[in-house]
Amino acid sequence: MTSTEPQHADGYTPVFPDTVRTIIYVVALIASVVGLGLMSFGHADIGGFVSTAAGIIAGGFGVAYNPLRQN
Repeated sequence: MTSTEPQHADGYTPVFPDTVRTIIYVVALIASVVGLGLMSFGHADIGGFVSTAAGIIAGGFGVAYNPLRQN
């Protein structure tokens, strides 16, 4: 095994490369923290939207593990 690519579970093929998913994960994490700050300091509606959108975008890029993709 001389490949530098990470090994995935048998039958699991990510939609996006690991680098893209990592970047999206970090950006979504930062956006979630910003959303929490907005909710805590007076802009609950905007903060809720930012946090929810960050989670949806991260999930859409396949950052979350999805065991159904193994089938």
